[in-house]
Amino acid sequence: MKNIILARVDDRLIHGQITIGWLNKINVDTIVIVDEELSKNNFLSNMTKKAAPDKYKVEIFNEESFINYYRNEKDEKLLVLTKRPQTYEKIQNISSIFEEINIGNIGSKDESIKIYKNIYLNPEEKEAIKNLLKKGCIVYAQLLPEDSKINFEKLI
Repeated sequence: MKNIILARVDDRLIHGQITIGWLNKINVDTIVIVDEELSKNNFLSNMTKKAAPDKYKVEIFNEESFINYYRNEKDEKLLVLTKRPQTYEKIQNISSIFEEINIGNIGSKDESIKIYKNIYLNPEEKEAIKNLLKKGCIVYAQLLPEDSKINFEKLI
């Protein structure tokens, strides 16, 4: 069975905080990125995979193919990354896979407001997080492994 060690929203996907911070603190075999656009673009997928340290397998899926992959019986410890909380919301609506979701970094964009440190949410992202909370997911902000977890129920 797949074991999700960390499910994180980070609009930068694989970058320094992930490769130096998180991967040194958690024990995973595979980095899984769930992103519709990236799953359709071979060039960007390959570039993204190259950002990960060599010892990790990197898989890139859309929501549906991730669910199928997750249901596969192979034992793996996963770090799951997405750019937006809506991705986790879509997956949870189909199959309750995630117990906890870490919100790490969502940059500022149109109609977004600062919620906490490097986390800016637009109305759709905020609604997705509220829906995840309603479904019983623990959603928390934690930029680095050393930081305390801040429950999102206190932030929105």
